[in-house]
Amino acid sequence: MSIVRVKDDRVIERRVTIKGVPQIFREQRACILLGGGYETTFNVGLGDGPVYQVGDYVVHPDSYGVSQYGEPTLRRIKLWPLGVALKETGVAAPAASKAAA
Repeated sequence: MSIVRVKDDRVIERRVTIKGVPQIFREQRACILLGGGYETTFNVGLGDGPVYQVGDYVVHPDSYGVSQYGEPTLRRIKLWPLGVALKETGVAAPAASKAAA
């Protein structure tokens, strides 16, 4: 289970024009914890949805799909609060790594 951490609730708005139509893309920064104290940062698209609160999340199962070649792929990423995911799936929380202690 990969943990995604949202560290602030700041929204990034990108304004672009596509085929003469102005559009606004709303995103929020998050990082995926890789273990051993390492993490990598990425943007989560918000669409018209609410801002994610600061905290730990997992990637929601609805975010996964299958490519035209039958390979697993990520679609629009949706985050699921870690506490809710653990409760609903019955999975135990991962043990803290020794490097984080």
